[in-house]
Amino acid sequence: MSDHDPVITRRHLPSAIWFLPLLAAIIAGWLVYKNYDSKGILIEVIFDSAAGLEANKTKVFYRGLPTGVVKELKVDNDLRRVRALIEMVPQTEKSLTDQAQFWLVKPQVSLSGVRGLETLLSGSYISFQPGEKGLHKRSFEALDQPPPPIKNASGLYITLTADNARSVYQGAKVYFRDIEVGEVLSHALAADGKKVLIETYIEPRFTYLIKENTRFWNASGIKVKADLPKIDIQIGSLASIIAGGIHFSTPDETAAPAINSQILPLYDDYEAAQDGIEVQLRFPGATELREGASVLSRGIQIGRVKQVTLTDDFKYLDSTLLIDPRAQDLLKEGSRFWLQKPELSLENLDQLGTLLRGSYIELEPGQGSAQRNFTALQIAPVKRQLSQGKAIELRTDQLGSITKGSPVLYRQLPVGEVINYELDAKGEHVIIYAAIEQRYSHLVKSNSRFWNASGIDLTANIDGIELRTESAATLFRGGIAFFNPPQAKNATTNATVYSLHSDYHQASQQGALTDQRFQNALKIRLHSLESGSLKAGDPILYKQITVGEIAQTVLNKDGKGVTLYAFIDPAYIHLINEGSRFWNASGIKADFTLQQMSIRSESLKTLISGGIAFDTDYPGASIKPNHMFTLYQDRITSRQQPLGIQVIFATGKNIQPNSDVRYKGQTVGKVVNVAVIQDGEALRVNIDLFRDGHFLARKNSRFWVVAPAIRLSGIEHPEGLLTGNYIEALSGDGPATFSFSGSHKAPIFQNKNGLNLIIRTPALGSLFKGSPIFYRQVPVGVVTGYDLNNNGENVEIYVNIQPEYALFVRSNSQFRNVSGVKMDISLFGGVKVNADSLETMIGGGLSFTSPADSTAARSGDVFNIDEM
Repeated sequence: MSDHDPVITRRHLPSAIWFLPLLAAIIAGWLVYKNYDSKGILIEVIFDSAAGLEANKTKVFYRGLPTGVVKELKVDNDLRRVRALIEMVPQTEKSLTDQAQFWLVKPQVSLSGVRGLETLLSGSYISFQPGEKGLHKRSFEALDQPPPPIKNASGLYITLTADNARSVYQGAKVYFRDIEVGEVLSHALAADGKKVLIETYIEPRFTYLIKENTRFWNASGIKVKADLPKIDIQIGSLASIIAGGIHFSTPDETAAPAINSQILPLYDDYEAAQDGIEVQLRFPGATELREGASVLSRGIQIGRVKQVTLTDDFKYLDSTLLIDPRAQDLLKEGSRFWLQKPELSLENLDQLGTLLRGSYIELEPGQGSAQRNFTALQIAPVKRQLSQGKAIELRTDQLGSITKGSPVLYRQLPVGEVINYELDAKGEHVIIYAAIEQRYSHLVKSNSRFWNASGIDLTANIDGIELRTESAATLFRGGIAFFNPPQAKNATTNATVYSLHSDYHQASQQGALTDQRFQNALKIRLHSLESGSLKAGDPILYKQITVGEIAQTVLNKDGKGVTLYAFIDPAYIHLINEGSRFWNASGIKADFTLQQMSIRSESLKTLISGGIAFDTDYPGASIKPNHMFTLYQDRITSRQQPLGIQVIFATGKNIQPNSDVRYKGQTVGKVVNVAVIQDGEALRVNIDLFRDGHFLARKNSRFWVVAPAIRLSGIEHPEGLLTGNYIEALSGDGPATFSFSGSHKAPIFQNKNGLNLIIRTPALGSLFKGSPIFYRQVPVGVVTGYDLNNNGENVEIYVNIQPEYALFVRSNSQFRNVSGVKMDISLFGGVKVNADSLETMIGGGLSFTSPADSTAARSGDVFNIDEM
């Protein structure tokens, strides 16, 4: 055998080619097993309609996870319902019992909320609630609405009972102090149909708030309770107004916690839910008393009538009162109750509100041990006279409208009343007997000044006109007021006989006497064009806190304004300096513009009676007594502190009152009025410059009218189409002045922020004010104006480069016109069209290039363009 003969060796293992069929068999077997293992469960769900269902597309979801898909849809034989064949995932097999529920989720909008909003993009789907127990089944009927949630979450589940489910729907929220703490799961009629059962869920972190005595009430919608003295409007949150809501409170926080499934009442409103002390009160059988009537003591409501029951023999009317626990000390043996029927007369106008509200129960506190059962008086007791008070005697020429019971006022607070009155022995004077309450008797001094505060006091003389009334009550009932001048050495409290002056001016000797309250106060003056509703006694407010008072309002001798004299309490003198600004805070101020709507009132007191407010935003020197301030008409005007100037414009452009005056885009003033002068050749425009615009009242300041301009390339000043023309201003550097001649157009060269340059060119081309300046096709500035040079040979174009791009312009930069379209047509070269951009095709523009090594350009540099 030679070296080249082959060597034959026998293999004992099979060839590798046989592993391929074996691997294919294993994979096929795994696929068969996998298909069998993942094969779904077929069930049938019956729907009223197939709307929103699609075979092989509509899915079944449980808690956001897909658990099945609709395979087939078919109609019942009676054509009334639709059967959906659904393939469920195998994991749901144990939960497909007779307690399992299915329903279709699709977009729904109702008062209770918006549901299924996500289906707007993904399409409708079927939601599935598994059955925890029961018999297995494969055919189900779909629900019309989602079922109540399963009570398997941590938290507290309680049942509220109510006479009706007014505005409470599934999903309505439960609130505590306006914070959401739970929601309504469902509501249904009780088995006997007499109550509504509302299943409610409280989140785990808030369960400690619910006690056995917690009181729930329906806070849905808006409740209005109106009578003449006041209007009560109870409004829940926006969500509770729309979808319904429930609020609750816990009178006794030491009570035992509530447990799951506990039943608690749901009251109709907050008032019905309030707890109190029950008091039994018996009236004669013919008494006209209604449930809900108020219980008052000295004008303060302390309770209400909870229940009224007539006895079987019709002799008595037994009532149950619910008294505020804070008033329990008033329920003594000697306390007296009676039914008060309001009466209206000129002497008792303050009962006008109770006349409309109806009868109420009055409680007069007494002494003795605590008691809860009372018998009401048949008539009101005779009003007791003031005890242990100070008797005084007032002498006057006329009684006026003062009657028995008329109040004696000090700082508009009742401190006593008129007991009686009579003529003196000669019939020349009226003697009025009054009594001051013991706790206020020290206020009456030997030099106290009394005046008749009845009706309206109108005083007119050469110094001015003043209108004064103490209060609405004394306007009709009559009354007496007094003040104390600065103490004299011999002033005592032993005097009992005084003169009653006819009005405040006579009592104060035309202001010569100062009220003792203001002995150490700061006296200031306020100048205004008119007083409006301001009068003596109105408050001076600082941050809505009363710090002073108006003492007197006087018309100036020239009749061109009003001066108000006011006092600032000593404790607040440091709040005022020369920079303080005052404004009329009376009534409601409303400001409506296209940009905003503002409605403001300082306080309810100033809304009705008037007042002045002030603020000190700017530093200033201390002031001396009788310092004169300007009284502005409102807060906004006080901030603006307008300075009046006058500008004469040539006719031709429309200017309206209230038009803006702007400086570099910021509003710094308003047009007050416009008048045509010089036989129609000119307009006199009066302008108020705001505090920030006072610097414009200088010589050489320029004013011109800006109006919108519509061009093919766009609209210049488009805001003027809505707001109208406005006046633009450029500041001057001369002395102060208040009269100007308006320019017929804007200045050609304006030294704006950034780099301001001049471009000289033979012709303007399609450029206009506002055309862009480009650098590498990026807009870096605009054309601000243009004009012919002195000899008319060239056009000077003024441009402004934005500050951040100013360094890109060099002293030898090359500018070129990129306006419109450049076309080059030749016989052999064809047509070449060159346009920089659509914007420059229409509106024109300039671009520039800059060498790398050169100095930066400066404002005022001139560049030339040979061709346009």
